[in-house]
Formats: sequence, structure tokens, C-alpha cells
Amino acid sequence: MTGASLRVISRDQPVPRLCYGTLAVSPLQRPLTPSLAAHLLNHAAALGITLLDTAEYYNNYPSISIALRAHPSLTIITKSYAWDRPTALASVRKAQRLLRLPHIPVMLMHEQESELTVLGHLSALQTYRELQSSGEIGSVGLSTHRVAGVRAAIKHNMDVVCAIINVDGLGLTDGALPDMERALRDAHDAGLFVIGMKILGGGHLISRRDESIRYALSLDFLDCIALGMSSIAEINYNASLFLGLRPDERAALESARAPRTLMIEEGCVGCGLCAERCGQRAIIMEAGQARAIPERCVRCGYCAAACPQVCIKIV
Repeated sequence: MTGASLRVISRDQPVPRLCYGTLAVSPLQRPLTPSLAAHLLNHAAALGITLLDTAEYYNNYPSISIALRAHPSLTIITKSYAWDRPTALASVRKAQRLLRLPHIPVMLMHEQESELTVLGHLSALQTYRELQSSGEIGSVGLSTHRVAGVRAAIKHNMDVVCAIINVDGLGLTDGALPDMERALRDAHDAGLFVIGMKILGGGHLISRRDESIRYALSLDFLDCIALGMSSIAEINYNASLFLGLRPDERAALESARAPRTLMIEEGCVGCGLCAERCGQRAIIMEAGQARAIPERCVRCGYCAAACPQVCIKIV
């Protein structure tokens, strides 16, 4: 393990361990203009939230580029579904161009499930490592919803792993919560920078937000915790919690009203692409129409991007 991630991502962040999950201000979840989304990112940066988690799939590089102009010290963590050298190069070049960054701090392989998935994307991983050696990428890793994905990151000596973890184990698709805890601790002990995501279970744990955040903060193997924030109130609330302060009551009340709901509108033509795309099996086809199963949904918004009729919303 080279420890390259620790040269790019510090384990001592200005707001300890809080990472801005920008899916919440992407077109997949919010109809915000780039300037409005950047306003939220800039507000967070002014509070010391300097890590931004994004992905090529989120289609929000323009917003982040605007935020970078005001706060060039932001560390960008991005992800790509690239599977071979041409697609990996295209993803990196796209990120460099749209973010206006010659150097991408962290590049992750998006939604890797296991050792087999990594092997299927091995050419992309090798390309990222070449670009890391030449200085165009800082750290390389993967994101995953599976214990097997974390184990694959360790096996392939990656720098960073971003994995789903929350107090109820919502969204895990192989194994139980203790299995993910053990895998992430092993990753941390192996020198990987460990990012916890979906700690509110995609919105299902909003009513137990304080408990859920306290649980995540108690896990010493999590180097940072990615939280989606879509309002000034949410940013202020979470920054206070992570700093060990009591959040402003008004911010707490406004933030508590922010749970998101998956909506499938009447324009659904029953193509089934959303159900195929959903890794949580939270959408099924019934009588020629897509139907949501809310208790399975982690509010990732990926189904919305798959819908050719644009009739799936997370609001």
C-alpha cells in the first residue's frame, strides 16, 4: 500500500470527516441551476467543508466548476462507470475539461460489486493508475454497496473505498451490517482512505438523523462521511453536528422537513429500464407500469437518469 490517498485527502478536515455528497444538488435529484447549486457548495466551503463527492453520472460538473473558482482548494472525489482504457481516458478528460482541473484529486470506479466486477473493469483501473503515476490523478479507488466490493478494493491495493453504511444496514446487498463494519475496518487498517455513504439510508433514517450521524461518527475506521445536503439549513445543521455543537433550532426544523420521495409520474410507458437499473430492486414492473417499493429505495436517483420519458422524480 503506497498511502497515496493520504497525500491527497487529509484525515484531519476543517469540519472533521464531513464530505459534501453532491448527488443532492445534481439534476438527478434537484432542478437547480449550476449557479444555485454552486451557491450551496460555496456556503459549505465557507464553513470548512472542503471535500466534494460527485460522479460523471451526476452531470453536475458545471456546478462544481463554479464553486472551484471561489474555493480552488476544494478536493474533488469523482466516479466513473468506465470499463476499459478508452472509456477511462474519456471520463478523466471530461472531468478535467468541465471541472477545469488538470489534476483530478480522486478517481473512483463507480458501483463495483465484487472481485469479478473489478476484473471486468481492470483495463480502466490500470489506466487510472497510469494517470496517477503521471500526476493527472491523485488517488484511485472504488465505490460500492457491497461487502465484496470493499474486499476487492483491499485485494487490489486501492487508495480509497467509498461504501454504504448506516445504523440499520439499509441498502446492503450482501451480508449484514457487522460484515460491512469488519470489511471497512480491514480496509482502514490496510491503509485505504475510507468514505462512508448513505448514512441516512437514502432518506429513510431522516427521523433518526441524530442517532444515525452519531453512529457514523462513532466508527473510527471511517475517515470521512459523505452526506447529501440540498439547503443552507441542512448544511448548517450537519456542520454543527460534526463539530460537536448544538445545531440552531430553526435549521434543525427546516432540515427535518427535507426527506425526499420517489415519484413515478403518469407518463411511464412501462419500458422497464428503471427497474433494470435499480440495484436495490426498489422498482418493479406491475401491469405494464413501474411501481416503487419505498422501503427498498435508497434515493440514489439512478432510476431517474435511466428513464427515457423523464417521468421519475426524487423530490
